[in-house]
Amino acid sequence: MKSHTPPPHRTTTKTTSTLRRRHRLTALALALLLPAALLVWSGAAAAACNFLMTVASIGSANGQVLAPRGLATDSANNVYVADQANNRVQKFNSSGGFVLKFGSGGSANGEFLNAFGVALDSAGNIYVTDSAVEPRTTGYVQKFDSSGAFLAAWGTSSQFPNGAGGVAVDSASNVYVAQPSGNRIYKFTSTGTLITTLGSAGAGNGQFNGPTGLAIDAANNLYVSETGNNRVQVFDSTFTFVRKFGTAGTSDGQLNSPYALAVDASGNVYVADSGNNRIQKFDSSGAFVSACGTLAGGTGNDEFSFPQGIAVDGLGNTYVGDTGNDRVQKFGPAVATPPTANAGPDQTVECAGATTPVMLDGTGSTAGSGSINSYSWSEGSNPLGTGATLSVSLPAGSHTITLTVTDTGGGTDTDDVVVNIADTVAPVIHVNGANPMTVECHTTFTDPGATATDTCAGSVPVSSSGTVDANTPGTYTINYSATDGTHTATASRTVNVVDTTPPVISCPANIVVTLPPNSPATSAAVSYPAVTATDSCSSSVSVTSSPASGSVFPVGTTTVNATADDGNGHTASCSFTVTVRYNFTGFFQPVANPPTFNLVNAGRAIPVKFSLSGNKGLNIFAPGSPSSGPVACNSSDNAVTLLETVTAGGSGLSYDAGSDQYVYVWKTESSWAGTCRQLVVQLNDGSVHTAYFKFK
Repeated sequence: MKSHTPPPHRTTTKTTSTLRRRHRLTALALALLLPAALLVWSGAAAAACNFLMTVASIGSANGQVLAPRGLATDSANNVYVADQANNRVQKFNSSGGFVLKFGSGGSANGEFLNAFGVALDSAGNIYVTDSAVEPRTTGYVQKFDSSGAFLAAWGTSSQFPNGAGGVAVDSASNVYVAQPSGNRIYKFTSTGTLITTLGSAGAGNGQFNGPTGLAIDAANNLYVSETGNNRVQVFDSTFTFVRKFGTAGTSDGQLNSPYALAVDASGNVYVADSGNNRIQKFDSSGAFVSACGTLAGGTGNDEFSFPQGIAVDGLGNTYVGDTGNDRVQKFGPAVATPPTANAGPDQTVECAGATTPVMLDGTGSTAGSGSINSYSWSEGSNPLGTGATLSVSLPAGSHTITLTVTDTGGGTDTDDVVVNIADTVAPVIHVNGANPMTVECHTTFTDPGATATDTCAGSVPVSSSGTVDANTPGTYTINYSATDGTHTATASRTVNVVDTTPPVISCPANIVVTLPPNSPATSAAVSYPAVTATDSCSSSVSVTSSPASGSVFPVGTTTVNATADDGNGHTASCSFTVTVRYNFTGFFQPVANPPTFNLVNAGRAIPVKFSLSGNKGLNIFAPGSPSSGPVACNSSDNAVTLLETVTAGGSGLSYDAGSDQYVYVWKTESSWAGTCRQLVVQLNDGSVHTAYFKFK
C-alpha cells in the first residue's frame, strides 16, 4: 500500500489564489484516498481537548499557512511549521506571534517544493524534509541554522524516489528521515553522512508500510508511525524492535493513516490520526489515554481535517498541523477534573478503653478525570494509613481526620471527618456476694463490697455508705457509688439481720423431796431453782414453768415443763421432774432387809412391816404391787431364819396406828419350797423396796 502523500506542487512561482486552488485539489485527492467506509462515520471519538488558540490561519502572508504539515518546537517553546503549500518554514513564539520564515518555492538549496517534516537539534539547527518527486533530484533533507540560513543539503532521488517523509533528531544530533514509498528509515550524521537504514516492506516487527511520522524520546528511542499498517513501532537507538501499538479502526487506540507523531518529556506519545481526523494520546507503554477531535472532522475549535503535523513543547502544550483546514491549533495540557474526596459523615463512637477501634470509610469518594489510585488518611501531621477503608484505634476525645484522594488524572482532593470518641455510658457496678443478704443476729458482718468497670476508663474505684447493726434484727441498706470522671453510677445492697435461733434454756436437775414426818399428808409444796434462758438477739427472754415453783406436788413424780420465748417468734423448752416420796426407812422385823435372805417355810404367810411416818391411808401401793418373783439361790448367800409367820387366808394390807406401821401379810405358796424369791413392794410415790426369801 502506498503512503497517502498528496501530490507535490510543481510550480515555483504562484499567486495566493493559485495556491488556494491547488491546495483544494490536494485536499480532494486526500479525501479520495480514504476508504469509502470511512466517509460515513457512526459516531465521534472521545474528545479530550483543551483548546488555547489558533496559531496560524489560512493564507500566504506572514503568520498564515496553506496545508501545514510537519511541526517542531525548540527549548524556548517556539514552534516551527512546515508551510507545505507556501513552500516555506515559519517560526512562531509560544504566544502564536510570527517570528520569522525561510524558504521559497523551487528545487535549489534553501528552496522547497513540498516542505514535509521539521526537526531541531540541541544547537537549534533546523532540519527540513521535502516530499517532492520532481524536479528535485537532491536536497531532500536540508539543514538551516536557528535564523533560517541554509547550511547543508543531502538525500538523492535514488534514496527518496517519491520524496522524503518525517524527520527526527536524537541527542547526538543524528538525523532520522522516513522514506514512505521505500518503507525504510535512514539514519544520517548531522552533516548528512549515511549511518544505517532500518526496515523493509511488510507488516512484521521492523517492517513498514508507508512510514511517515518520526519522533525521538529522551532515551533516544525511535517512534515510527505507518500510514499503511495503521500502527506505531518503537525501536531503541540500535534499531532493535521494542514494541508496537495501534491497529486499523476508529475505536480508541485504533488508527487510520497516522501521518505524524510526537513524544513529550514524560514519554507520552501523541499521534496525528489523520484519517480519523483526531489526535490520540498514548502513555509510554502504548496504552490509550485520550483523544481530541471527532471522526467526522470539522472546522471548529478542537476539530480537524486530515491533520498531518504535531509537536509538544516543554510546557506540555500541543500544536497540531490541521492540514485540511489550513491552520495550526494550539492546545494546553488537559485540564484534569479533580476527584472529590468523601471521608464519610462525622462519627460519634462510644469509648471502648484506652483506644477505641473506628472504621474510616472513603468509598463515597468519586473520581475526576482519571480513576482513584490513592486514599491517604492523616490526623494533622500524623499519617494513619491508606486504603478506601481503614480501621484505626483512637484515644478518647475529638479527632479531625483528613482523607486525601488522588486519581490517575493527576487531580487530588481532601475531606475531613470528625470522629468524637465519647464516654456517654456510666460505669457498671457489680455488687459482690448475695443481694439481698441475710445475716444471723449476733454474728460478725463483713460487707463483700462492690467493683465497677467502665468501657472507657476500665476499672474505677467504688465508695460505699451505710452501716449494719448485726446485733439488732432489721433491714439495712448499703449504698455504692462509682464515677468515671464524667458519669456516676449507683447501686445498693439490702442486708436483713434476722434471728433464726431459739433461746438457750436451762432447767434444774430433777428434784426429790420427802413428805414431812409424822404427817398424814400425801402432797407437799415444792420450790425449785428458777429455769434460766438466754438469747443472743434478745435482752429479755420470758420463761414460764408448769407447775410453777412453790406449787403443791402430789406424792409420786410430776414433770415440770418450762418454755423460753425470745419475743422474735422462737421458743425453746426443757423439763425436769419433782418427786414427792414417803418416809420409808426399810422393813421391820421379822423381815430382814437385803442382801440377807429370809428362811421361811413355804406356804406360810409372812407379815411385812414398814412405816411411812404417819398414816397415809391404804392406797399406798402402785398398781400391781406388791409382787414376787424367783431369784437364784446360792449357798453362800447370807440368810437368817424368819421367826414370825402367820396363818392367813390371803395377802392384805393394814395400818397399826399404835406402832405407826403398815403390815402387809404376804401369803406364800407351798410349791415354792426349795426356791428363792424376792418380794417387790412398789409404793405409789414411785419408790421400790425389795426383800429376799429362801423357801424350805
